[in-house]
Amino acid sequence: MPTFGLVIRKEVDAAVALGEELLSWCKDNDHHVVCEEETARALGLKEGISPREMANSCDPIIALGGDGTLIGVARYVDGVTPVMLGVNFGRLGFLTEVAPDELFQAIETTLGGTAQFGKRHMLYAEVIRGGKTLFSMQAVNDAVLQKGTLDKLLELDLSVNEQKVSRYRCDGLIISTPTGSTAYNLSAGGPIVHPTLNVCVVSPICSHSLTHRPLVLSLDSELKVYIPPYDGHIYLSIDGQEGYELKSGDYVRIVKAKNSVIFVRSPSRSYFQILRDKLNWGAGNGS
Repeated sequence: MPTFGLVIRKEVDAAVALGEELLSWCKDNDHHVVCEEETARALGLKEGISPREMANSCDPIIALGGDGTLIGVARYVDGVTPVMLGVNFGRLGFLTEVAPDELFQAIETTLGGTAQFGKRHMLYAEVIRGGKTLFSMQAVNDAVLQKGTLDKLLELDLSVNEQKVSRYRCDGLIISTPTGSTAYNLSAGGPIVHPTLNVCVVSPICSHSLTHRPLVLSLDSELKVYIPPYDGHIYLSIDGQEGYELKSGDYVRIVKAKNSVIFVRSPSRSYFQILRDKLNWGAGNGS
């Protein structure tokens, strides 16, 4: 019998209500459900588990919220590859493709093996200081190096496979997966990359040089971002949810993660239809 994982964006009343309905449905159908800690409290349950525990003990994992709700669990996948079923209650949902009224149909097709699935690659980022790894984490969307809010322009040195690329003078640098290409990368002027491609995107944030454009690189590359002397604050952000403060002399090594994530695709909308709907393509010309 599968063990369902359940995580909910607790601030959304409709998501909590659907979570309660899901618990009743699972009970009626003899499915065991384990909730993430904050989700358990929102549903009035006594016990919950951490996102890391859930990612490695539950399959499928159901997220009721937005992409961030799902990503908060997905990046902890390690070894096993559970199916992630995301139901969109957010504003922009590129990973949470399933509509609330499609949830139970999607569960049935997932358990029956007839659902449409999409495999997504992740990044692995680690902070190296004095030859030691001080921080490491997988990223579903992106790894971002950025300066503090009131600090001066940042300088970052990028190398790919030990070959120097350039020194960037900018507010930060986004290294994105194809999945994350529609997130921060898109806001910074980076390209939309189809999720099946084995590439990553390097996009500067507010580059001082107009000739520093986004780079599309093989995801099998080894990227290193070095931090020259700097008297401000610098941070590494993972998926906009986890962070680590960097220092001058550090470097961040970014490679393709050994783990990947499997998401349930929408039963009624294609990838390009989702792009059209979310980005309002063609809205101005009546198409």
